Amino acid sequence: MILFLLMVVEWQVVDRPYSDFEQELAVYFSISGDNLKFVSDDSVFYAKYEVQIKIFDNQKKQLTGDFWEGITFDKDKDVSDSMTIIIPKTSRHYNLKIIDINAGTILDISEKIVQINYVGSIKWDMFRDTLLVAFNIINPEGDVFNMLFSIDEIEQRVNVRKGTYDDTITFYIPALPNGDYKLNIKTLSPTKTIDEIQVPIKIARPFFLDETTWLLKVSQLEYIATTSEINKLKDAKREERDSLWIDVWKRHDPTPNTKYNEKEVEYFERIEYCEENFSHGDRGWRSDRARIYVTLGKPDEITRYPYYTAPRNPTNPAETLYDSYEVWSYYKINLQYIFGDRHGFGEYVLLNPNGSSL
Repeated sequence: MILFLLMVVEWQVVDRPYSDFEQELAVYFSISGDNLKFVSDDSVFYAKYEVQIKIFDNQKKQLTGDFWEGITFDKDKDVSDSMTIIIPKTSRHYNLKIIDINAGTILDISEKIVQINYVGSIKWDMFRDTLLVAFNIINPEGDVFNMLFSIDEIEQRVNVRKGTYDDTITFYIPALPNGDYKLNIKTLSPTKTIDEIQVPIKIARPFFLDETTWLLKVSQLEYIATTSEINKLKDAKREERDSLWIDVWKRHDPTPNTKYNEKEVEYFERIEYCEENFSHGDRGWRSDRARIYVTLGKPDEITRYPYYTAPRNPTNPAETLYDSYEVWSYYKINLQYIFGDRHGFGEYVLLNPNGSSL
């Protein structure tokens, strides 16, 4: 299984169990309508495409193949289609080609075929920074104890029960930049590794293509990026976004020799925490508490003062009292921050922006 997301074609190839001697190869693809060449015939505009797949063994001998033709009349809509082919288990490689009949080849890729022994039907999708992997476990005799899934340096272990069934696993991967990766799957018995496969994956986040989500993601950098960096990202062309995003985070990467950026992961985990905990009456990640939490992390201690009870030594002991207070203490840096509930509905404002000594 492989999925590539480009400006023109998105596709995914899924290997499924079929019989003792054969397996099924399913091809799913989407073509951007405005990247197909439309022609006119009696005032009717249309575009045609052809999908070809060829299957080869280890000696590069073609074992089988198939093709599919399609037509579309709407330039403003993406073309989504699929085809399946039954292949012998001796198959080792495939060549997938998608051709715009009026303009030429728009995709030509060759990849290894994933051999199905204990896991098959591997299909995946991304939602923002979460990679969701769905698959089929094949363990009728109970030989498999668990499976270890890994991508780059991120690992997930799945316990396996006896039988054949569907399962899923998720990876939170905000620090992995767009690019080519291998999803490694080790199948383990209680004493040894009994199978190991690699599934090619190309990470291409939807938020790099979705304007609203991209602008939100960029705006959330306000606690760590400069104004010029944020403006540059907001004005970037779609094809520039990934490389510019990586450049911004390079100077915050504690381990620059790896693809995994721990600081980026931590930063957006804090943003997510603020959205979940400071949005009831407050402004989520844009709140005063979020600014301190994202910048300094979780406080060592939070002291809450009830209605009209002022905290100890407030920086601004004005006569205007707040319904309640929160005092956040950071002992390692010897600072304390005081928040007051402005209207009694949960919006806490920072009363001492520079912090107070403990």
